[in-house]
Amino acid sequence: RPGLTGGDGHLSAAWRDLLTEFPTRFLLGSDTWVNARWGTYEALMQEARVWLGDLPPATAPRIAWSNAAALFGLAEPK
Repeated sequence: RPGLTGGDGHLSAAWRDLLTEFPTRFLLGSDTWVNARWGTYEALMQEARVWLGDLPPATAPRIAWSNAAALFGLAEPK
């Protein structure tokens, strides 16, 4: 995800524009391909929470959860 965020952890303008224009085409994921990666998982998710907070309120939940839920046929939480 090069260029996704700047040095401050906030979303770059180019990525914010892209994610906002196409909110159904992206989803958040993490890469925990080895057990050692689980040790930094919470930090990785905190980084994601920062840049998700830079998106419009209707867009962030789609990328954070709803798009993946739809992909896997899961119902929205109540």
